[in-house]
Amino acid sequence: MQHNVREIASHFDIWGDFLWYERYGSGHINDTYLIVFNQAGYQVRYILQRINTSIFKKPDELMENIARVLDYSKRQLAGRKDATRRSLTLLGTTDGKTYYTDPEGNAWRAYLFIERARTYDILESAKFAYEAAKAFGSFQRLLAGLPGERLHEVIPNFHNTPSRLADFDKALAENKLGRAAEAKAEIEFVQSHRDMASVFVDLLAKGEIPERVTHNDTKINNVMLDDETGEGVCVIDLDTIMPGVSLYDFGDLVRTSVSPASEDERDLSKVQVRMEMFEALAKGFIEGSGDCLTPKEIELMPFSGELITFEIGIRFLTDYLQGDTYFKTHRPGHNLDRCRTQFTLMQRLMDCEGEMKKVVAAVTKK
Repeated sequence: MQHNVREIASHFDIWGDFLWYERYGSGHINDTYLIVFNQAGYQVRYILQRINTSIFKKPDELMENIARVLDYSKRQLAGRKDATRRSLTLLGTTDGKTYYTDPEGNAWRAYLFIERARTYDILESAKFAYEAAKAFGSFQRLLAGLPGERLHEVIPNFHNTPSRLADFDKALAENKLGRAAEAKAEIEFVQSHRDMASVFVDLLAKGEIPERVTHNDTKINNVMLDDETGEGVCVIDLDTIMPGVSLYDFGDLVRTSVSPASEDERDLSKVQVRMEMFEALAKGFIEGSGDCLTPKEIELMPFSGELITFEIGIRFLTDYLQGDTYFKTHRPGHNLDRCRTQFTLMQRLMDCEGEMKKVVAAVTKK
């Protein structure tokens, strides 16, 4: 769908003359544009996003969460000369709202563009892994004291592995497109590991791990790293900020960082666990979180990568069985390829769990 980006941008409190725009980023869900304004002879860049309301069905609650978190972050970072690089800055609309609704019903928001930093889809060094994990850990600590009521659950049961398993069971039973036969091995893999799905949910219900304000989508490309120093600068993509479990956040870091293979790699021999990356992630996340993590959370960090990889694999498989209705696909069988990559990585992580436990124990002792 074509959008009149210039006209939409005019509804935000941005001073200056609109120059140009281009599509930006590689996200699967929202439509993102880089927009550029001339401000007294300088080109200033912003991010403009169309919120995918077929997924985020209550944009008012979504934006209330984001506005609360960013306002609190701004107050926590007050006094730092680089505060506007350490946290996203949400721009208001010309009528004082946090987002704009166009005549077609699309919801739009805008942020300051963070200069001299970038994201990476695949990390190339343990230093970058450490910096990214430290940024997410610091983000966890920053929000530990968020006051007020519980945040809205913008996607109920988003990281609730038993719920995702139930969705899979339903899709498999319906098998609307007859695709189950093509995914026999992957279906059997789910069935043979389904007992592990409830571990975090059960511990949370018993009070053995705490509920926190969590990011819930800690892919490695959701943290910006400084162009010169490689330091983790800012956590981005806050759509899924809501109540959750810190272990899902750390686990998703593991899932998206330890393997050199892309998320949809067809050559499964390339899916490996780089232990130096795991060590860097554990060190960074624990250091960034400070004393906010409990001993139980730290103990379960090695297992967290296995569980979230299992969950994401289930989600890809479910979407494949349902006809590719959630994740954007670019080729036939794309979601099945993604699922296979996830399950291969999960098995590799399970094979390395003992070694990962030793790493976490060593990091904690230091």
